[in-house]
Amino acid sequence: MVKKIILSIFCIATLNASSYEKNCLKCHVSDFKLSMFMQKYTIKYSSEKRVKDAMFSYLKNPTVEKSVLPFGYLKKFGVKEKSKLDDKVLRKMIDAYYEKHNIKSKIY
Repeated sequence: MVKKIILSIFCIATLNASSYEKNCLKCHVSDFKLSMFMQKYTIKYSSEKRVKDAMFSYLKNPTVEKSVLPFGYLKKFGVKEKSKLDDKVLRKMIDAYYEKHNIKSKIY
């Protein structure tokens, strides 16, 4: 029974990671850039909940005003296209991104 539970948890974690890779890393291939985005979100919004809510809001309806990136970056690359992911899936992707790149995990 315990083996089944551990295996189930491992499978779910693996699926979330592969979905994150499929949906996010296909465009954002650089870990440095992803860490930079997280740093900017953390500086502006501070708490985990506020960071995740701001990311969700931006990804559902991206605008220059909602972006945490410098204007020069937005001028060069433009504003991201609206996410086509289901809200539940998008929240899981944001959770995976946060777990991988949050600043707290870098502090020892």
